[in-house]
Amino acid sequence: MNGWKIAVGLISLWLTACSPQSELEHQFQTYLARVANVLEVAPPTLSSAPPLPPLPPQRELQRQHDRVTAGLLDTLKLGECRLLGLVGEHNSPVGKSQSAAALLLYHLQFQQGVQQCLATTQDPALLDWLEQIRRQKARQLPGHHWNMMIAEPEIRSALMPRARPLGLDQQPGYHETLAAFELFYRLQRLAQGRPEASPLQPRELNQALSGLYNNDYLGRLFYSLHAAGHYLSQSIGFLQRLEQFDCHPRHRSSAERLRNAMQHYYIEAIQSYFSQLDRQFIRLAPLLQHTLTPGFIQHPPLADYQAHFAQGLDSRVYARYRSLTLEHARLWQQFLARCDISPT
Repeated sequence: MNGWKIAVGLISLWLTACSPQSELEHQFQTYLARVANVLEVAPPTLSSAPPLPPLPPQRELQRQHDRVTAGLLDTLKLGECRLLGLVGEHNSPVGKSQSAAALLLYHLQFQQGVQQCLATTQDPALLDWLEQIRRQKARQLPGHHWNMMIAEPEIRSALMPRARPLGLDQQPGYHETLAAFELFYRLQRLAQGRPEASPLQPRELNQALSGLYNNDYLGRLFYSLHAAGHYLSQSIGFLQRLEQFDCHPRHRSSAERLRNAMQHYYIEAIQSYFSQLDRQFIRLAPLLQHTLTPGFIQHPPLADYQAHFAQGLDSRVYARYRSLTLEHARLWQQFLARCDISPT
């Protein structure tokens, strides 16, 4: 029995050691331990990054819409626009239980059908009625897009910050996430009344949502940047000791060993990982900012979340990480210049 308990304990330790959470922390601990060894001081003890603000509950963000209704005789006019079938499906029991994404797609298809009918019909009465319907629907489209962004299960799950960073070597899910949010931005533009040459196909939306199914890349990217800033902050506090390093020629060997530790354990390992995160967030940042910033109303419950993740390159999680990487580099640059040591 004792042997079994020992085996379980060893397996648990092995799994923990291989987790992305400990992987990034381990890289920083190794880096700082090497620096501390040269400085002949104790290395710092790193703490885990605190939690990030969650995506607020759907009920706090959902936008309600008044139903656009019409009498039977008016509704029959849609037959001239070949829209009765689409409306019938929407009003069926299955249609009434549509997801937020399917509901947005329906309203976009309906609006497109109305616009096509407006361009071809010669009936003045029908023109006036269709224009009235088009205007009513147009005002609601941005809200339907917003409801999709905060209610569709796959999107909502993707937007949830996770509690572990991405792996150092692989970041699976990036391309699927990028493709999905590019489509969501395209849908937002359509909802804002910006026409496109080719109509949106339902399979495109289904493909984008399937790419986000069980895909925690985005939430882990948020946490990766957050954890990077957290460990950098603690590292900078420790590396202030470089400012008191004696650059006398007799200590040149130690200065070069410090440079080598920085080059091998930070530049080649940690900074290489940061560069990947940086490139990926820069591609996603404008898409997140556009699709998570509705222009029609402010959402106070979402303000903290938006400030952290949906303000483009000014998002707190990125801005803090970026500021601290520059501060970390400044400390080393000043040390190397003061001790007349080549960076490489």
